[in-house]
Amino acid sequence: MSDQTDAPAGTQEQLFGELRRVKQASGFSYGQLAERTHYSRSSWERFLNGKQLPSKVAVEQFAAATGADPRPLLALLVAAGQAQPPAQEPAAAEALAPEPATPEPAATTAEPQDPAPTVVEPERDAPRPPEPAPARRRLVGRPSWQRRLGAVGYIATGAVMGAVATVVVMGTASGAHGGAAKTPGAQASGAGTGQAAPVPAGGKVDARCSGDTCLRRDPQAMDCQWDASTSHDTWLRGMHIELRYSPACHAVWGRIENGAVGDVVKIRDRTGLELQATIRTDRDTYTQMLAVTDDAPAESVTICGAIPSQKQLECSPSPNVQP
Repeated sequence: MSDQTDAPAGTQEQLFGELRRVKQASGFSYGQLAERTHYSRSSWERFLNGKQLPSKVAVEQFAAATGADPRPLLALLVAAGQAQPPAQEPAAAEALAPEPATPEPAATTAEPQDPAPTVVEPERDAPRPPEPAPARRRLVGRPSWQRRLGAVGYIATGAVMGAVATVVVMGTASGAHGGAAKTPGAQASGAGTGQAAPVPAGGKVDARCSGDTCLRRDPQAMDCQWDASTSHDTWLRGMHIELRYSPACHAVWGRIENGAVGDVVKIRDRTGLELQATIRTDRDTYTQMLAVTDDAPAESVTICGAIPSQKQLECSPSPNVQP
C-alpha cells in the first residue's frame, strides 16, 4: 500500500524537477513563459514549484516555448497520476461496498441465542426478540450511507472526466495547442496544423494574418503573441483584465488571469463588434482577435472582465460592454 502511494509522489517530484531544469536551461523567467503561452505567471509558479500538477496542454505549450521534447514530460505527467483520479474513484466505491457484510459476525454471535428460544419455545421470552432489531437497523442504515458516499464518488469521477473532455475539446476547437516542439528563436507551434512557424528573432515577427484577416482568429495560432504588449488593463477582485495588442498583426484580444471557472472576458470595438471568452478550466483564458486601424486604434477598444456569480463587471477604458 505504501509503495503505491509513494510511487506517484516520487514521480510528481521528478516531473516538477524536470520542468524546473528545462526552465533554467531555457533562461526564461515566469513572466517570459506567460508571454509565450496562454498561462499566467502565477500559473507557471504553481506548476514549477510543485503546488499544482500542470495540464497536458500546459506541458505541451511549455515544451513548445522552451524547445524541449514534450514526450518525456508528458510521460512523467501521466505517471504522476494525472489520469489516476477517474480510475480510483470506482475502486474507492467498491472498497466501501463490502463493508455492510462486516457486521455479519454480530449476527453470527447472536446465532447462539437462537437455540435457546427453540428449546424454550413454549415460554416465548418477550424481551429477547427486540435485541436483534437494533443490529439489523444498523445493517440497513450503513449500506444506505455507503451508497450515498459511493454516489458522491461516481459524481466526482464524472466531473473530473468532464473537465478533461472540456480541455480536449477546447484545444481541438481553438487549434492553438499543438503538440510539436519548437526551438526558441527558430520555430513556434503550428497551432494545431502540425507545421512549424518561425519564431521572432531580433524583433521580427512572421505573422500569419494582418488587420481584417485576423478577425475572430486565435492569436497564438496566427503567431500574433510574439510581439504583443498590454494596451490597457484593469483589475476586479484580484483578477487581471488585459487588452493585448500585436503591432505585427494589427489586432487585439482580451485576456484574464487569476480568475475562476465561469469568469468572462469581453472586448468591443467602436462599431459594436464584440467577442468574449469564458474560463472553462484553470484560472486564465483569452478571446479571439479584433482588427485595429489608425482611425480605430487599440486604445479605442474596450475590455471588460465579469464575475457572473457575483454580478460584478469592470471595464477599461469605459464600461461599454454589458455583463
